[in-house]
Amino acid sequence: MKVETQELPDSEVALNLEVEDARVEQAMDTAYRRLAGRVNIAGFRRGKAPRALVERVIGRESLLEEALNVLLPEVFDEAVREANVEALTEPVFDVESITPLKAKATVVVPPPVELGDYHAIHRDRPEVAVSDEEVDGVLQSLRESHAEWVPVERAAALGDRVAMDIVGVEDDNEVLRDEDVEFELTEGSPVPVPGFAEALVGIEAGQTRHFELPVPAEQQETPEPVEGEAPEEPKPSKMIVFDVTVQDVKGKELPELDDALATTVGSYKDLDELKTRIREQLRERDELESKAKLENEILSEAVDQATVQIPEKLVAQEAQRMRDRLARDLDSRGLSIEQYQRVLRIPEEEMIDRYRQDAERALRRGFVLRAIAEHEHVEVSEDDVDASVREAMGADGADRRAIERALRQAEIRARVRSALLEQRTAKWLVDEATGGDASDGAASGESAATPEPAMAGESEGEQP
Repeated sequence: MKVETQELPDSEVALNLEVEDARVEQAMDTAYRRLAGRVNIAGFRRGKAPRALVERVIGRESLLEEALNVLLPEVFDEAVREANVEALTEPVFDVESITPLKAKATVVVPPPVELGDYHAIHRDRPEVAVSDEEVDGVLQSLRESHAEWVPVERAAALGDRVAMDIVGVEDDNEVLRDEDVEFELTEGSPVPVPGFAEALVGIEAGQTRHFELPVPAEQQETPEPVEGEAPEEPKPSKMIVFDVTVQDVKGKELPELDDALATTVGSYKDLDELKTRIREQLRERDELESKAKLENEILSEAVDQATVQIPEKLVAQEAQRMRDRLARDLDSRGLSIEQYQRVLRIPEEEMIDRYRQDAERALRRGFVLRAIAEHEHVEVSEDDVDASVREAMGADGADRRAIERALRQAEIRARVRSALLEQRTAKWLVDEATGGDASDGAASGESAATPEPAMAGESEGEQP
């Protein structure tokens, strides 16, 4: 096979392929054997008719198409290895002649990157200090999360919980009815409509209150405008008339800030030990967050300094991949991407635009990091890739066979190698800019960790 490369605009490369007649004939024969088993020819068992007869029935063009569908990807794979071309998109084939077989495969390759003076980037590592007020804030959250609701002999206030019967009527239609339902009076709550919690302030057990509140515009059904017609004038807000009868009022009783609280929220011997652990967790969280922020600043400056033109086809491909990943994630939760868009009120055009922007930023960052890695001789070995695949899949509970299969898949290895290279180059940049070792935390690709339950105020028994 002969291979010639031709550089095209927009970081595209055409591989001009010329394939030997014998190989084309072999592909045609293989295609005949596949197709012979799919057609019925009188006088022959399926798959046993001679090639000439099969070709006459299905047509030479169909046989050739079947052969090329297999042959062209095969010769393309050989060609990119021979020409040392890194194809970032699937090839687009153009068959120029059959005898001899000449075809052109066009792909997008990495664009050239002109780096800035990233050696001139300098940052100081931030100092992290945890204040007593921050520790007190976590302790207060813990008290709130372990509070008990107790009956009170007074009027309801914001922050209380009421047991009530409720009826809501809109335009003479009953839209809400509940009996003995508990409701927390949270300031600014939009449930069932804004202002409902505030309207119950001052009510006492055994009392009934009658009031009305407007329905927010976003909760009202608005007909879609007809193309070519002016949109309808906004209609007056609809009102819901509520009748609420309160059975009882409960207030939140916080536990004392003492050793008993420490033993309730975790295995701490006393309050001092709990405070010490909270301070440690706050420091760990703040350090991870500050390192992540520092890395983002340094990488953003290095990327902004560089000049690189991202091919449009590559942006479209990456945006589609991002959208597909979201669709798969939503599907695993029983939600379609169309439902997701409706819930968030994101039109399809806006979603596509967001993905395109995210895709271009991610691609630009990746190409700049790759260029820096090449300049600074940052490398990832095959052993590094093996270890990363084993670690990631082992953490997800994959068995040995699944891990071994993944290790043999070129696409998985390429993705892992690329991710590791970006992480190591990011770490190198942070070290260079700060004059220190960024091996721990965000510069190695980690994100800020979520504090343990004792910090975040989760309920007892939850895991970090």
